[in-house]
Amino acid sequence: PNPLIGKDFHKPPAPSFTRAFYEAFRVVNGEIFDRLKRNLLRASEFFNDDNATNNTILMEEDACYVLAKWIEKGYHFGDLSIQIHYGKGNEGKLTSGVAWHTDAENSLLHLAVTLRGSRVLHSRRTRRTTTTTVRDANSTLLRRPKGQEQSTTKEEEVLERQEPGNVYLSSSTLMRHAPRFFDTDYSTRVIAIHARILYTSAEVDHFRRVRTRDSWSKLTNVLASTLAVADLQMPSLAQVESQLTMIS
Repeated sequence: PNPLIGKDFHKPPAPSFTRAFYEAFRVVNGEIFDRLKRNLLRASEFFNDDNATNNTILMEEDACYVLAKWIEKGYHFGDLSIQIHYGKGNEGKLTSGVAWHTDAENSLLHLAVTLRGSRVLHSRRTRRTTTTTVRDANSTLLRRPKGQEQSTTKEEEVLERQEPGNVYLSSSTLMRHAPRFFDTDYSTRVIAIHARILYTSAEVDHFRRVRTRDSWSKLTNVLASTLAVADLQMPSLAQVESQLTMIS
């Protein structure tokens, strides 16, 4: 659907080489996204682990199951949008907070590639710190007994500069973020491709209907824990060209 009006429309396909790049990215990282799919299915209340080989569904779908099926169908990184920016920068919007936002559900898996120009991705993340020591009355440092460690959380702002060739994979649905654009003219414009999950309005409406607080919590935890340790690879030119022969 068009993100501005929420209605489906016929979107022209990207050039063949661009489509081949994203297909190659899915292929070379296939094991990672297969693992993500399996972890989502295990987290689903309505998926029977005992019948995992034939994907038996016990009752009905939930958010974890729907996202797993989208991955199985190859929806991830299938919706491309081109971001082009030039002119006045947006420092004022960053300062006022207007530029800060979270994305729709299609950015649960969001791959961004910078083609030209420079921008900075600002994001706000919560860092958890566990304290395992404490000082006694004599200021002697003592280790806390197991199970009595103290955890604190702190929100921090992270700045990541994006230059041509830089790539990031995020779940932009789940984190507040804002792009910082600088004053540019057309010759120094910023161009980036954002690849998100491809779905129809009916499919995302169904996802929202079956999403519960519990299934959403499980989904976000699975995404974070799986992708945090994923060794993502960028496809080589040969791998892209191999995919190109299949779609041309």
